[in-house]
Amino acid sequence: MPLMLRFDRVMIWTIIFLVVLGLIMVYSTTAASGTVGSVYIIKQGITAGLGFLAMYALMFVEREKLRRREVVFGILALSASLLVTAALLGEGANTKRFLRTGLLSFQPSELAKPAIILYLAYFLQRNSGSIRNLRVIARPLAVVGAMCGLILLGRDFGTAATLLILASVMLFMAGVPLRWFALGALAVAPLAYFAVWQVPYRRSRIFAFLEPEADPLGAGFQILQSQIAVGSGGIFGNGWMAGKQKMLFLPEAHTDFIYSVVGEELGLVGSLLVLAAFAVLIWRGIRSACLAGDRFSFHLAAGVTAMIGTQAMLNMGVVLGLLPTKGMPLPFISYGGSSLIVLLASCGVLLSVGRSGKA
Repeated sequence: MPLMLRFDRVMIWTIIFLVVLGLIMVYSTTAASGTVGSVYIIKQGITAGLGFLAMYALMFVEREKLRRREVVFGILALSASLLVTAALLGEGANTKRFLRTGLLSFQPSELAKPAIILYLAYFLQRNSGSIRNLRVIARPLAVVGAMCGLILLGRDFGTAATLLILASVMLFMAGVPLRWFALGALAVAPLAYFAVWQVPYRRSRIFAFLEPEADPLGAGFQILQSQIAVGSGGIFGNGWMAGKQKMLFLPEAHTDFIYSVVGEELGLVGSLLVLAAFAVLIWRGIRSACLAGDRFSFHLAAGVTAMIGTQAMLNMGVVLGLLPTKGMPLPFISYGGSSLIVLLASCGVLLSVGRSGKA
C-alpha cells in the first residue's frame, strides 16, 4: 500500500472546517463595507486556494529533502533577509511589518516561525546526545534571539513573543533541563522590561488589561468591546451576519478580534466548536509527532503543532480578556494572506510526517 494513502483525514477535514469557517466569518465582518468587503473575501479566498495548493504539494515532500543543510539555512537566511528589508522599507499601522508590491503584501515575520521550526528540528536531531550541554544550547538560542530582534525592529512584539514561546516548547520537548530555562528567563527579563514597560503604548495595554474600565474610550476600549461582543452572543448567538459590535465598535474585527464576532454571532456553541477544532488539530499533531519515525520528524511535527496551538491560545486569551491586547491573528480564521498560506503550508509538512510515521 503506497504511503501516500495514509494521510490523516481527521486533520485534513479539521483544517478545511477552520478555513471555510474563516471565509464565512471574514465575509460577515466585512460585508457591511460594500465593495471593500468584497475585496476582502475575494483576496482571502484566493489566498486559501494558494495555501491549499502549498499544503497539497508539501504533503508529498519527504523529510530527507527538508533536512538538507542548504534547505534549512537557505530558508533561515531568506527569512532573516526579508525581516531586515521589512524593517527598512516595510509598511503597516505604526509598524514595519509588511512588504508591499502593488496589491500584494507579505508579512515576513510569518515566515520566521516555520523557518525557526525547521532550523531547530535540524539542530536538535543532529545534537540529540548533547542537548543538556549549555554551550550546545547557546547556539540555537542565539539564532532565535537574533530572529526575535529582527522582528522587534519591525515593532511586532507579539510575533517575537510567539517565536520565543515556540522555541521554548521545542527545546523543552527535546529534553533541555529546566535550569537552563530559568537562566534564559533571567537573561530575557531586562530585555522584556525595556521592550514592554519603556514603550508607552505597550505599557498602557498592561494597565488596560488590569483595569479596562479605567479608560473605556481609550486603551480599554478594544478589550471592553470584545467582551461585550462575546457576552451578547449568549448560548446560540445572534445569528450569522447579525452581529453589531463589528459595526465600527470593535476594531480589527476581521483580523485579531474575529473570535469575538464568532462569539457574538454563533454564541457559546460556535465558540466551543472552534475551540474543539483546535483541540482536535493539536491532538492529531501530537499524535503525528509521537508516531514519527525519526527525531527530525518528531521535532518538526511538534514545532508546527506548538505554533498553531500557541497562536490560537494567545489570540483567544486576548479576545476573552485573559491576556493584554496584542495583534495576533486566529489561525486559519482571521483575515490575512501571509498567515494563512504559511499555516497551510506548515500543515502540509505535518501531514507528511503523519503519512510516513509508524502505523
